[in-house]
Amino acid sequence: MAYARVPLVSDLLEFLAGWDLSDGVIDTVDTVEIDQHLSVVAEQRLTGVLLAAMRAGEAEVDRPEVVVEAHERALAGARLLDTFMLESVEILLDAGITPCLLRGSAIARLLPEPDQRISADIDLLVLADRLDAAASALEAFGATRSQPTISPDWERRFAPSVLIRRRTGAELSLHRTLAPGPYGHLVDLDELAASTVAVEVGGVDVLILRPELHLVHAALHVALGGVEPRLGDVRDIALLLERTNLDVDRVMRTIVRWGAEAPAAVGFAAAGSIGARHPIIDWAEAHRPRSRDRRLLASYADRDGRVRRQALASLTVVPWRDKPALLRSLTTRRPG
Repeated sequence: MAYARVPLVSDLLEFLAGWDLSDGVIDTVDTVEIDQHLSVVAEQRLTGVLLAAMRAGEAEVDRPEVVVEAHERALAGARLLDTFMLESVEILLDAGITPCLLRGSAIARLLPEPDQRISADIDLLVLADRLDAAASALEAFGATRSQPTISPDWERRFAPSVLIRRRTGAELSLHRTLAPGPYGHLVDLDELAASTVAVEVGGVDVLILRPELHLVHAALHVALGGVEPRLGDVRDIALLLERTNLDVDRVMRTIVRWGAEAPAAVGFAAAGSIGARHPIIDWAEAHRPRSRDRRLLASYADRDGRVRRQALASLTVVPWRDKPALLRSLTTRRPG
């Protein structure tokens, strides 16, 4: 499907994506000419995997010290992001808002090899009715929104997230839900708020979602977040399936209850394509979307105009009380 292509553009990326999984697609690669490949490996968030494969004697690199230095720089950047994240969490807690850490930073803390999964983003989930208050609290400390707000009410009901920038250039996404477009409106926000656990980050307890919901979020992100997902994001799904003690029944009940079987299946099948094996992947590879889901998935297919297409598709799933406001927004602004 065009909206879930996995960009295995070289043997090296294919090897790294599936390295140390149950059924990795490529077992060995030629000597890696690091000057030629490091930038694309880093772009796919696989530098830590390359270093681990190199140290395990399963990948030969012409200049191994360059990989070590690149990984150390990435770790240093991740530590700075953690500091920024903890500062932001403190600001929000002082404002009476309890955020929940999402995506890479949270997933790394669920895995046995966190240094292989280095995040370059900060994503925090907040209650929908506190989204504007959360952004305002961070703005009071010098942050700015990447785009002006349409209205607090519109953001509370329809915006998937708000992007915040600090003076240093660091970015933070405040999320209302787990996906853009129509599938984001199907997520049970009350369930998210009731499904958190605490992990320690820099000596501070920070809330994250339970592993099953991080898995569902990772699958939705791969399926719906962009035309070509990063291989590091696909590998997140694979590692959550193979390396964590998941409640499979809970995962399946969640995606069925949300009506998100189709995009979740796309994400899970992507993990299978890089060599992960799990009963959930077997289900995903056999899944066939319903006609409704084919229409909804089509709204995510291409970059051009996708925001407007997703808004139109959302009209079919939002509650009746929200349809007039969403329809008005489509006639008064030109998203995407």
